[in-house]
Amino acid sequence: MMNLIKTLFLAYLLSTSAFAHTSLALDSTLPTKKRTVLTVAISEASYFPFNYIENGELKGFSVDVLDYFEAHSNYDFEYFSVPWPRGVYLVAQGKVDLILTLFKTPEREQVYHFIEPPYANEVNQLFTLAENNFEFSGQLEQLVPYSIGTVREYSYGKAFDQANQLNKVPALSEEVLLTLLLGKRIDMAISNNLVFNEMALQKKVNNKIRAIKPYISLNPVYIALSKKTVNSKEIKQNLETLTKQLTASTYFQELLNKHQLNF
Repeated sequence: MMNLIKTLFLAYLLSTSAFAHTSLALDSTLPTKKRTVLTVAISEASYFPFNYIENGELKGFSVDVLDYFEAHSNYDFEYFSVPWPRGVYLVAQGKVDLILTLFKTPEREQVYHFIEPPYANEVNQLFTLAENNFEFSGQLEQLVPYSIGTVREYSYGKAFDQANQLNKVPALSEEVLLTLLLGKRIDMAISNNLVFNEMALQKKVNNKIRAIKPYISLNPVYIALSKKTVNSKEIKQNLETLTKQLTASTYFQELLNKHQLNF
């Protein structure tokens, strides 16, 4: 598998890393039609197990999914690593074609084509310091007295997103959330449980935090396509055909198991 790193220049960006990535052998039955490159925004912070860097190589569940698409279509995918809020904006503006692991909301449906069916599910869970004794039975009203760190432009499911009575503290990334939590600047953080646990383990602070059950949400995540991309409706249809083909295969179950996403 080959990684190419290049720089994306935009009017308001100085530079960001990009990864062009191909791993599966191309289907020999495909016609020799010119291949179409679609650009993909991914969070510059590791989002394990969906996308992360290992030994200088971009890996993860989402990468494996798009590798499958490359091998069974005339599409190639070029990855641009940017802060999550910027990635959401760039795709909304049509400056980048796709964004991964996006929750569907009515507001987002106005600017993105969501590729059906969803290609994974994601758990969101509360985390606090191990020394804290917060009780939570699943009722959001119990969280009113506490400050809860969130990542800007993330959705955590309809119920949490619309719980305006909660004291939500926005941050740029999960890494910032962990720093705020360890510094006691927030009482809790909400995050994908796999992402937050892996990050805490890598930073060797996993013994300082604990997850709070029950989960806040279990939600489907989507590949989203900018409606401003040229031929977006045709691309949407093609990507949906590929997604249905993949999710009906035994290979898809292998990927879910491999990346601990078989909830």
